[in-house]
Amino acid sequence: MFHRKSLLSLFGATLLTATLTAPARAYQLFFGEDINPNPGEGLLFGDIPNARAAEAAFLAALTNGAATEDFESFAIFTPAELDLVFGDIATATLSGGGPNSSVRSIDTALLDDPATPQAVKDDILREIFLGRNASSGAQYWLTNAVADFTVNFDQAVGGFGFYGYDLGDYGGTVALELFLKGEALSAIDIPFTQGANGSTDGSAFYFALLGTNNQRFDQIKFRMNGVQGDQFAFDDMTVAEAVPEPGALLALLGISALGSTFLKRRTSKAEVE
Repeated sequence: MFHRKSLLSLFGATLLTATLTAPARAYQLFFGEDINPNPGEGLLFGDIPNARAAEAAFLAALTNGAATEDFESFAIFTPAELDLVFGDIATATLSGGGPNSSVRSIDTALLDDPATPQAVKDDILREIFLGRNASSGAQYWLTNAVADFTVNFDQAVGGFGFYGYDLGDYGGTVALELFLKGEALSAIDIPFTQGANGSTDGSAFYFALLGTNNQRFDQIKFRMNGVQGDQFAFDDMTVAEAVPEPGALLALLGISALGSTFLKRRTSKAEVE
């Protein structure tokens, strides 16, 4: 099912640039949303074309490398702090999230395994019933809707995207606050549909931002404004490699030019001798 808001978002996905203040920063934004992809039908999570298209548009816009943390390497119920790995691009620490925030699973194969603890089986069934999901594999990060969490990178990156499930079904909101070396850059609201009393239970979206004009950041805070007791699911966090700053590029070009000049001089001297 295509939601009208999602279509508008996707048609503008590769063109939408938000100019933000405090101080002014510019980002290219990508968003696609699928309302109730699993309306009471258990594991029917796969039909989320708007979210998948937004992810594809984000990845297609990248000129440098990208890597994804899918939460599959963590044990179920692992709480923050989590050490996230984004290939060779960056590592990060996910902290915060509040009570009951941890890595969760919807792996139904564990339900038939006698070695699986009953608490894990009960939680898998609960998460499926409540409409939370993993966008790939079977695991994801589940967090409290009223507690912020932060992703701190070991170095500056140029873009960030992720899947979200079951957000806003009780009116909660989420904004991303971006920082670089402790300086607040921007705050960006995620425009998912607001529900009430579970009306958008199980909905899915993909949201990403890409810095323009070499804009980079090294910390993202997920600012939560939700309902006490509600929980949100996040998965497949993707980091885009930062474009080198102009000064760094010039320095590299200068070093390259010096090396080339030195090589030419040595070659000329050898020819004379």
